[in-house]
Amino acid sequence: MEMKTIVKKRSITDADPAVGADVGGDSSETQEEIDSTVDVHEPEAESTDTLKPGSAIRPIISEEEVRKLAERLYGIIVLEMCELDSYDDRNFMIQADSYVKNPILKSINAGGYVMKIANSLDSQDESFFEAQNEIMLHLSKREIKCPVPVQNIYGKFYSLEKLAGSQHVLRLLEYIPGKVFHGVPHPDRLFYQAGQFIARIDSALKSVDKAKILNRQSIWMLESFPKLKDFLYVIKDEHHKDIIEQVLDAFNRRIVPNLHEFQQGVIYGDFNEHNIIVNKKASDSKEYEITGIIDFGDVCYSRYVFELAIAMTYMILESNDLDTGGLVMAGYSMIRIIPPHEKDVLRVAIAARLCQSLVMGLYTATVDSSNQYILSTQVRGWNMLEALWKETDKYILERWATVAEEYLTRSTK
Repeated sequence: MEMKTIVKKRSITDADPAVGADVGGDSSETQEEIDSTVDVHEPEAESTDTLKPGSAIRPIISEEEVRKLAERLYGIIVLEMCELDSYDDRNFMIQADSYVKNPILKSINAGGYVMKIANSLDSQDESFFEAQNEIMLHLSKREIKCPVPVQNIYGKFYSLEKLAGSQHVLRLLEYIPGKVFHGVPHPDRLFYQAGQFIARIDSALKSVDKAKILNRQSIWMLESFPKLKDFLYVIKDEHHKDIIEQVLDAFNRRIVPNLHEFQQGVIYGDFNEHNIIVNKKASDSKEYEITGIIDFGDVCYSRYVFELAIAMTYMILESNDLDTGGLVMAGYSMIRIIPPHEKDVLRVAIAARLCQSLVMGLYTATVDSSNQYILSTQVRGWNMLEALWKETDKYILERWATVAEEYLTRSTK
């Protein structure tokens, strides 16, 4: 990743490309004032629709504008800056000059901040950002480490800014130290821990009122997978298109008619290798452990089986091994038992998420050719989709069950 410096200081060379790219909301309450059960009021407006083909929604902003916004809204004089990877938003890691007295912030976070500027589509639903903020504070109180939003000059956790003719929600979040899951050594234990961690998050979110996210629609929700057919024109390889159409057919036949049978709740919705934060177990250790989570932009009220499928998808992609799914299932099952009817559709749900990632990556490249991050999993993703889709449900479930049993037996000896 190219580091971009605003003033004559060294660039932030050790910044991870996704750490701290997270969310906030609008509330004047402090963390101590949030009750143990988050009270999210009824939404004031209906949610925005999903992304339409041909839409360009990514914010257009220069580094100089980011610097001015940081000073105007938060009293921060930016020493260093680098842009972080993102699909549709713009995320900037910034280091504040702690020697300049700040008229807005009581103290300066030594680790720095992330300024996150939401895309114009999501920015139409301000209540969703309020909900994200409350969810983040809710998880923080339950010892699940995630970024904490910073109040601006108006005493709020976000502002609505006009950039290049479009309205965008802007937030400032405290940077979480650590590395992202992608790129660190991945022993079986870390994938097992990933399954446990996402189940812990879902368990903690059970006491969150779903009102503000109940009607949220996003092209990235697995419920929205059938809408992917509108974007298939970006697929030029006929073999790839045929596989996606087969997955669409299976999803529409086996999952859509039975959605009411799957347990629902507030889910995180995007447990991928760039959103998981890890740190070394000890300063002199070579082993990493999962310590936190970032980016709550896909939080939604959905099915728990979809949460598991999404987590398994990205862990399988990271390891480039279908067997990794068994390790994630083993960890997840330690906190939430997976009902048989959910297991039966896991292969289809995982394939659907792979299709979403691959197709939307290609689509986004057509409207933003400068963003290479969105194409990072194309080759590996198509290979993994083909490998998964050629297997039967029975075979892959037996394979994952064997992997889980072998791991649990080995780890308890």
